[in-house]
Amino acid sequence: MKIRRRLTTAALGLAMSGTLIVTTAGAAHAVSVSFGRAGVEVATSWDWSANSLTDIDYSIKDKDCDGNDVYARMRVYTKLVPDGTDTTKRYNSNGCGKTVKHLDLRFDATNHITGIRVYACVDDAGSDSCSRSSFYDNPKVS
Repeated sequence: MKIRRRLTTAALGLAMSGTLIVTTAGAAHAVSVSFGRAGVEVATSWDWSANSLTDIDYSIKDKDCDGNDVYARMRVYTKLVPDGTDTTKRYNSNGCGKTVKHLDLRFDATNHITGIRVYACVDDAGSDSCSRSSFYDNPKVS
């Protein structure tokens, strides 16, 4: 697993340019994504299985000095819930220019995961300001 972690770390660094990098190690399908919006930058990676996302890592950077927390989450789409289910929000409350990492997380669904989107959000007044990634299909589910 050290090799996969190194690939993921390298991919996260390269992905900061906004490029999607997909790495494959054996039977695992690791994905790394990086994107953001005004105030927040998110880099995340995960491994697919039919009914779960494993080894989920988030790196969340607060890019503004506005006092608003930032966070990342995923919306997981399944065959039985095609509108998606939101995962737990992973916050960075450390402020201006700081990065927080949430590592080795997991999400288990009750049925086949068809795909996901990643969200980068600013927890501001009223409804939060969020941007979402492209849709990523689960290669383990047809």
